[in-house]
Amino acid sequence: MKNILSGFLLFLSLFYFSQELKFEDVVKVDSLTTKDELYNRARSWYADTFNSEKDVMSIDDKNLGEISGNGAIRYEPRGFYFGALCATGYISYKINIYVKDGRYKYNFHTFIHEGTRCPGGGGLVSYGILTQEKEHPNQPNKGWKEVKELANITAERLISSLNDAMNKKHETNNDW
Repeated sequence: MKNILSGFLLFLSLFYFSQELKFEDVVKVDSLTTKDELYNRARSWYADTFNSEKDVMSIDDKNLGEISGNGAIRYEPRGFYFGALCATGYISYKINIYVKDGRYKYNFHTFIHEGTRCPGGGGLVSYGILTQEKEHPNQPNKGWKEVKELANITAERLISSLNDAMNKKHETNNDW
């Protein structure tokens, strides 16, 4: 009974104190830019940026001003560490973009790493949900750091391209 209680308390402490890796901000643009214009810009950016079979738009609601979906990053270990071949796989994540007149909000969150089976039917190295923690409690830390670095670099690149797209007139509003 004591071991069960200890395990439960450990699980709760990890749940409550591990901050999920996420990237979120509210960005103000020209105050005269309408919600509809920002929605069109965000929708075009999403369509241009996410075009693989693992990238799926799940919410596309112009009235609410929301675009949400899922993305995925292919992870190939750069170096050698114990279990590296078993950690090759994908980092999936969720994307939310909300628009209002003169501003938008983005949220990239719920980054989850899933490895693949080792050659020859061996084990599996999955880091699960990525957090702010410097070390993973059960898996190789070199891989944990690589996976988190890849997620950070990808999120920063996506945020930069989203910010650029949200400050350019949508093609339907250009004079052509």
